[in-house]
Amino acid sequence: MPWRARGQRALRLSDVTRVVRAGLAIDTKTLNTISSLYLGGFGLGLYLDPNAFADSGMSPLKYTVDAEGPVGEFFGRAFGSMLLGMSAIGYFGPESEGALKMFAAAFSLFTPIIFKNIGDESGAMKTSAWKLQALMHIPLAALSLYKAFGPKDE
Repeated sequence: MPWRARGQRALRLSDVTRVVRAGLAIDTKTLNTISSLYLGGFGLGLYLDPNAFADSGMSPLKYTVDAEGPVGEFFGRAFGSMLLGMSAIGYFGPESEGALKMFAAAFSLFTPIIFKNIGDESGAMKTSAWKLQALMHIPLAALSLYKAFGPKDE
């Protein structure tokens, strides 16, 4: 393979697992706190203003064009309220493995939507903002999945 130097072997899954186990020790409480802040920030913005992250919104990050009419506003606020509700678990159960599994499931379900938004050609989704979002979201989703459902510390 042209990208591999002579004499080097290919990276194996066991190598990645060894690195994750040895050098990536993030406990459940820390991961739940990060996840709560991540969801809570977006949730609060959308709950207060469904266009917070849209063209007319207060955020410098613009993810979409403005929500249209009362239905768009309802869905923006409804999504914000759910994100806020989910983020509250970081306060009520910061060390809960169940909370971590909920975050991992939610992040996993949202990941394909991010990819769809990155590929949007209609102009309704601001693809550069979604690409930036993916840089935060995908590693957090992967780490949450690994911590929640991967091998447990003995």
